[in-house]
Amino acid sequence: MSNTFPCKIVTPSQEAFCGEAKYVSFPAWDGQYGMQKGLSPLLSTLAPGSLRIDAEEGGSRWYLIEGGFAHVDSDGLTLVTEGATPAEQLHLDEAKAELAEANARVTSDDKDREKVERDQQIAIAKVALATAAAATGRAV
Repeated sequence: MSNTFPCKIVTPSQEAFCGEAKYVSFPAWDGQYGMQKGLSPLLSTLAPGSLRIDAEEGGSRWYLIEGGFAHVDSDGLTLVTEGATPAEQLHLDEAKAELAEANARVTSDDKDREKVERDQQIAIAKVALATAAAATGRAV
């Protein structure tokens, strides 16, 4: 009997991943969630951050996700996100530049604060994931 479950990552423009997973770790609004086969039904808001998918045959795939929703039911895990970028497509220098730009936009004006904070969260997660990918040789 297999210990995997179906997993999908869906963005507005594409299906970024569709396959079987042994374990998935994803960022939610209230912390990091981990899922294995048999998890109870769940609906959660995703936070920007790193998502890891472990395959049954070994190895992990990493993605930067940009928020959205996670849905667990009898059909498996579906992650609907605004963006999903495989770690190997991230460039550390570009990620650092995005973080510097987001940090430069910090103001005391409440009008743009939520957007700036979200952009900072995505850039911080991108730098962390790009750094890890570069250290393991998965970066482009």
